[in-house]
Amino acid sequence: MTLRPLIDAGQTPDSPPSRVVAAALPVLFLLPGSLGYGASLSALAASMREMAHIVPIRYPDLGKMLQGQDSVRDMAAAALEQINCVQPRGPIRLLGHSLGGAVAFEVATRLFASGRSVKFFGILDTSLMGERSSAWDTLSRTVHRIRNNRVTASRMACRAVAKATVAIGREAKLARLIDQRANRQFNLTSFRLKQELQEVLRAKAYFRWLAEPKSMLPISAVLFRCERKEMPPALGWDRAFAQVDVVPSAGSHVDLVVPPYLAMNLHLVQNALTRTYSLAEFSNTDGLFT
Repeated sequence: MTLRPLIDAGQTPDSPPSRVVAAALPVLFLLPGSLGYGASLSALAASMREMAHIVPIRYPDLGKMLQGQDSVRDMAAAALEQINCVQPRGPIRLLGHSLGGAVAFEVATRLFASGRSVKFFGILDTSLMGERSSAWDTLSRTVHRIRNNRVTASRMACRAVAKATVAIGREAKLARLIDQRANRQFNLTSFRLKQELQEVLRAKAYFRWLAEPKSMLPISAVLFRCERKEMPPALGWDRAFAQVDVVPSAGSHVDLVVPPYLAMNLHLVQNALTRTYSLAEFSNTDGLFT
């Protein structure tokens, strides 16, 4: 059997997904966190290529967010357009990480409203409780990421500037200033500033969404939950789904999909996902899970 590529030939990570005509494997839509589809999620997707045709979802970029497409519902609208392009019919499978769990919920709500069904809803450590990290927790995570070479001093500085700018409502002005200084040439600092600004705005959209009322979906969800002290097992999702299966997962919120935790958590996701496969879908995996 020939497996379809994660991203079709000639398609860039930022281009719209191609329509699936006849996928050899079940389709799984992967909704990223506020960072977007980066190296960590691409590693997860690559590890899952033999169990599902992975389609990463792209959210409105910084330019579109500054033009008003800056809510979780806007992200869901963009996601739904991509989903309908790839899989216009049949039940949908969704896997959301962090912010992606919120976007996936909005997508599922719209799918149900249009008469479509969701066969798998996976949540990679998204919380509906709205908890914000203490200064000590933030410092601890930052030190951990520095020690593991996942963040640099330059990136930390860019993030601090982005947070301060968004806090005073000057994100559009900063974006214009970056474009003017870049002078149409690639500049690493300008690129990082834009990426951090985009992430901060997405995180802000997520916290706005948490405060909005939500209806309960009549399906079950699988929550892959990392250890969180003094938090309820379902992280608030039991108010949003008819049933929530909580699967304790290795690592922390920021590294559950990267080595060394990826291998352990991949097995958990695989088990939950393949429980939704029909016999015909199992046959397309060439007996991979038997």
